[in-house]
Amino acid sequence: MLRRNSFFVGIALFVCVGCFSQESPTIGSPDPASVPSRRVGERPISVVRLREPRKARELYESARKAFRKRKFAEAEEKLNRALLLYPSFPEALTMRGYIQIDLNRWELAEQSLQDAVRSDPTSEMAYRLLAGLYNREQRFDDALLASQRAAELTPDSWADQYELARALIGKHQYALALKVSDASLGADRGTLLHMAKAHALIGLDRYPEAASELHTYLRYQPAGEGSADAHELLNQIQKLTAQ
Repeated sequence: MLRRNSFFVGIALFVCVGCFSQESPTIGSPDPASVPSRRVGERPISVVRLREPRKARELYESARKAFRKRKFAEAEEKLNRALLLYPSFPEALTMRGYIQIDLNRWELAEQSLQDAVRSDPTSEMAYRLLAGLYNREQRFDDALLASQRAAELTPDSWADQYELARALIGKHQYALALKVSDASLGADRGTLLHMAKAHALIGLDRYPEAASELHTYLRYQPAGEGSADAHELLNQIQKLTAQ
């Protein structure tokens, strides 16, 4: 029998490593520096943003530039300054949470992200990051709630469905995780959803199908996020089925 928690031992790094990748936009989820500010006509501007001091926005934009260059210490310093001016700045809180996850400061990251969604309940990115963090901590009930909220806000985001599937797998709801993965893979081939589907199939003891899904993922991403885990899982399946 394959280890049921292998998904969270390996792929859990997706949230704090893969999301930062600028070279693999089809694999990693968007980072806060790549998401443009909301504009009039795209979505209602919240009261939170109407109160945003100009200097706080300038510091945030400067932090975005540092973030894109992976200068996380510099970015965090500017974000902290922005938050001193405006503690309810949701985008700054979200980016800071992102950086704190990358630095394995999970409790601080959770606090930043919870503050972000309290400030702006429509912050899909903050909910997604919370879901990923909870999945990594194996807090699957919390991950399920956060990923469901993120998916409600952005129904066409495969990354939200991926976190949702991970939470369901953690709760041993493999059939439902398989349904979630299949529904999103129709439009998002080549993403980590293949890995989620493979783990759901393993949970259902459908090893040949899981192996096929892993091969499919590796055809799309032979050296992408999760490829090493895909190869390891394939080896485990092959050993198991050879017995």
